Amino acid sequence: MNSEVRVLHVDDEPVICDLTKLSLEKGGRLKVDVASSAEEALELIRSGSYSCIISDYEMPIMNGLDFLKAVRNIDQDIPFILFSGRGRETVIIDAINTGADFYIQKGGEPKALFAELNHKVEYAIQQRNTRIALKRRDSILEAVSLVANLFLGGEAFDRALQEAITLFGLATEVDTVRLFKLNSDSEDSDTHHSMKNIASWTRITIQSDEWEQYLRTNNIPVEKGLISRLVRGETLILNASEIQMYNPLKGGVGAKSIAVFPVFVDQKVWGVFWFADYMSERTWTGVEIDALLAASAMIGSAIQQDQMRRSLIATKEEYASMYALMRRLCDTVPDILWAKDMDGSFLFVNQAGSDLLCAENTSDPVGKREEDYPCGLIHHGMPECRNVSHHDMNGRISLKSGSEVTELDIITVPFVNTEGKPIGTVTLGRDITNYCKIEQGLRRSEKRYENIISAIHIGVLVVSGDGVIKEINPRALELLDARKSEIIGTSLSKNRILREMELSDAVREVIATGNGISFLTSRSVTRTSEDLYCMVRLLVPENGGEAEVLITLDPHYSA
Repeated sequence: MNSEVRVLHVDDEPVICDLTKLSLEKGGRLKVDVASSAEEALELIRSGSYSCIISDYEMPIMNGLDFLKAVRNIDQDIPFILFSGRGRETVIIDAINTGADFYIQKGGEPKALFAELNHKVEYAIQQRNTRIALKRRDSILEAVSLVANLFLGGEAFDRALQEAITLFGLATEVDTVRLFKLNSDSEDSDTHHSMKNIASWTRITIQSDEWEQYLRTNNIPVEKGLISRLVRGETLILNASEIQMYNPLKGGVGAKSIAVFPVFVDQKVWGVFWFADYMSERTWTGVEIDALLAASAMIGSAIQQDQMRRSLIATKEEYASMYALMRRLCDTVPDILWAKDMDGSFLFVNQAGSDLLCAENTSDPVGKREEDYPCGLIHHGMPECRNVSHHDMNGRISLKSGSEVTELDIITVPFVNTEGKPIGTVTLGRDITNYCKIEQGLRRSEKRYENIISAIHIGVLVVSGDGVIKEINPRALELLDARKSEIIGTSLSKNRILREMELSDAVREVIATGNGISFLTSRSVTRTSEDLYCMVRLLVPENGGEAEVLITLDPHYSA
């Protein structure tokens, strides 16, 4: 959902405020509120929700730096841009040290000035949203870990489920979290017409007590269009029109943002994880969505486990029937699973493990050792005896069958009795053949990329944000009259030609502004045989790592 982003501009000059508002709101995404003094702005900040603050420096009673300090006492993270005609170096330094994200000096051509301001606002908001999304992602994943311990800790399921919903509400910082079970009279998904609130959490009181009671105790009718999407297991981030059309919780306070995640039980959509914001709109990022998919999978797994437990208790089966059920479950999964005693003899082998050993059935390996089954197993990096009964022995197994090779990643850990004494090991193995093929493909792509870079006619360098050379192609080495072993890991200023081109300053400018630059350096400066046309561009890794800079050197440029 592309929600409206609110920006606050503080300036005692109404004309400047009007120009800023007109410029920033032109794109339609930003909504600019204005204040003529820092005192008025602080009141707006306390009562509203802003994604960025723009402030003048010279204002009566409280100047821009004092205002920045007051803002940081309220919100340490909100982007703050000092937009002022006062350009003393001490003011700029004080602003940055106090926590300003950017300083922009008024003056010059208005179109370029406000274009720069708009860019800085968008960039600051994007950076803040990224930090918030990663923080929420980490909080959600931490909650997943805590929830796993809740369900494994022996606590009553209903209580553990309610505590899990609370943890995910606190982690996501939404206004309401609800777990709904989809109701159905048959296996046909078209018969779903309602859902029932199983557990819920609210951060603040939003709905009336009567409406909240209704939501918690009644079946809620659901539009067929929404149901058809839910039973297909779609993740729904509803926009404004979809909220108006599909939101089944009509009759109370309307939601501004809704995200719905399917909860799978026994490979079917059992229900949905429902997150709603009522006070403000929210943009859900990919990292948050992925983390919440893991959370919904955790809830679905816990519900499935509880259903199994209730089923076992209800039928009052003895140990034999429970063992038979676990046997079927273990034999159903595609991963190998076996247990051995301290001497390395098999105690238990599931169907996939039996197939891997080429055993007649799952009972045949019991009491035998792995070396009794010479079926083409290769333990990479393990002893030639092919014995994985040792404690904490992890690695990879290859199974050869004719020309086909199946790769399995295995983990072997010890298990103990009720007294904590080690009595054997458990091994879990997963088929990673496809992953190995993907990995090989990635290595081929990487080699192809290296060959392309090496073959092009222009010089290419990749440097870190502080100007240290990390990668360089042969053409660049030729132009710089340098050897790779001498230049990799050194500063740009160490090479005479790069120093004469003042590339260290160019890198710092690109890192600071995010804007690429290009220039032509005469051969009389570099003392080379040709003029060098240079382009410097920012590289931002997708994984959120440290920014790098791409430099190209082209000796064939002509004006």
